[in-house]
Amino acid sequence: MNGRTDIAGILGSLFFASAGAYVFVASLGMSPMAAMFPRTVGAALALLALVQIVTALAPRLRNRERMVPRQDAAGEGSGAAVEADADGQAESRGRRLVLLATMVAWALLFPVVGIFVTSLAACIVLMFTGLFGRISPRRLALYLAVVLAMVIFFHLLMGTVLNIPLPRGLLF
Repeated sequence: MNGRTDIAGILGSLFFASAGAYVFVASLGMSPMAAMFPRTVGAALALLALVQIVTALAPRLRNRERMVPRQDAAGEGSGAAVEADADGQAESRGRRLVLLATMVAWALLFPVVGIFVTSLAACIVLMFTGLFGRISPRRLALYLAVVLAMVIFFHLLMGTVLNIPLPRGLLF
């Protein structure tokens, strides 16, 4: 971040906060069962957009980390920051391609295999894609447990609480 306020982000967040509030208010005329999903999504959308606005406006919450070129003994830049930036862009491109491939595979496979199994596999692939460096076996077990808990939570939320019919495939 450059320290300036993200006006475009704030305006986009205001739009999504308004859209979430509109969806929530529009759902008030529905039956309780029909209104459950729009109310939940509308409230979450508005709340998360407001959190983004507060984060954008509060300077102490902003990440002020900047890339500073390394200086050698003579005080001249070594160019290491430029090399690191190029390597980071290549790595970022690979991570984006993995994200795209994972989402496409998930969308194509969940009607056949089952939404629970494909969601769990996709989350695990994305978790490994987002890791930088090696992690201890204990931390890996913790990450995998959190991913499993998250998939179970959302599966129960969507299927049981919100009564959204989830496709059943070969494995669930």
